[in-house]
Amino acid sequence: MRYRDPRLRLALYILLLIVFSGTLVLLVHLSSWYAILPGLGIIWVVYRVIRLFNRVPRELSYFLDAVENEDSTLFFSEDVGHEPTKKMHESLNRLNRLIQEVKLSSREQERYYGILLEQVSTGIVVVNNKGNILLANRAAKELLNYPFLTHVEQLRRVDSNLHRVFSRLAQESRHQIVKEVYESGMMRLSLQATSFVNQGTALRVISIHDIRHELDAKELESWQKLIRVLTHEIMNSITPITSLSETLLKYYIPGGYTAGGTVDEKTIANTVKGLKVINERGVGLIRFVESYRKLTRLSKPVLKPVALKGLIEHLLVLLENEPDFHRIHFLVEIDPVDASIDVDEAQMSQVFINLIKNAMQAVEGVDSPKIVISANYTESGLFEVNIVDNGPGISPEVMEQIFVPFFTTKESGSGIGLSLSRQIMKNHGGSIEATSSPGHTRFVLKFAR
Repeated sequence: MRYRDPRLRLALYILLLIVFSGTLVLLVHLSSWYAILPGLGIIWVVYRVIRLFNRVPRELSYFLDAVENEDSTLFFSEDVGHEPTKKMHESLNRLNRLIQEVKLSSREQERYYGILLEQVSTGIVVVNNKGNILLANRAAKELLNYPFLTHVEQLRRVDSNLHRVFSRLAQESRHQIVKEVYESGMMRLSLQATSFVNQGTALRVISIHDIRHELDAKELESWQKLIRVLTHEIMNSITPITSLSETLLKYYIPGGYTAGGTVDEKTIANTVKGLKVINERGVGLIRFVESYRKLTRLSKPVLKPVALKGLIEHLLVLLENEPDFHRIHFLVEIDPVDASIDVDEAQMSQVFINLIKNAMQAVEGVDSPKIVISANYTESGLFEVNIVDNGPGISPEVMEQIFVPFFTTKESGSGIGLSLSRQIMKNHGGSIEATSSPGHTRFVLKFAR
């Protein structure tokens, strides 16, 4: 359809309006019923003028409605005699093509990410606040052992513990590790949740990783470290016992050192000396076994609220008789001051004493020794206790093994202090971590609220 120039149409309508108005006045003056006809003509002209002025807003309204309804078939004729109208139609058509291209590109991107999501080995699940699962990729269905996931409640059929952890993650952002047991075997899953808002709806993306192989490798590495330490400790005791007993045996067997059948005082003295060494090594080996027993027979903690500041101050009083205690500057900063933690007081005292003693030994050769014990709540909701010293630091090689049972760099150390502390923290549902650099060693105890 060709559009005539709106200006010419408007001039024509004005002319018709003048003609119809004059005719109407004349016929009314003559009292003729034919006056109705020019009256209708005036109404028709007014209607056409209104439509003429509303054409541009009407076309824009059509265009916006089409965009809202995702209708990309709308096309405005560009074969128009009126240049401004032609340019407007060209602009609307160009904008419509751009919208089509964006929609097409968006669909291609959506398809690309959909394929990518199905190919990754990490399970991805999107959940809303009602527990509805809006999206679950192939890896998630395989890891959760459920082919059709629509709601968190379905996971009850897989594993009650998995359902509990998943439901918690659907409500709050945190990191969890859960053990999932099937008839065909066991799987260890690491689940992490992140929240975001999409079109006004709060959603959570839960990523799922199978960390069984990583944990198996870590467990094997831990066993290897433990076996190395055990071998070292046992061989250090057994080797001299075997060597000395073999030497002493030669004093008394036929053809030995006392072939003449007489035992002189020197032989007796050597025998006594050798037996003392054997006894010392035996006692040391027994102590070692007792340390191992202490580590493996740790009792279940009996939890009760304990004021942290009072506990720390009490332990510092107990340590006052330690060498160089009064030379060290101790700083205790608890925030809030009246903070309390639910712990087994006896076991946690053992942890604090071990860490404070280690810090005291670390600053022995420092000119201005300082130990800072601080505690506060973190943004993630954990309660952290930090024990920091300004000693020379721990080397990276030693840092890798400080939590390995029986590993020690001290001549008289048992090597179970830190490993026992880690076990106690684990039984309390917390953790212990360490970082070190020259002049700054930090041990962190993390407690869940």
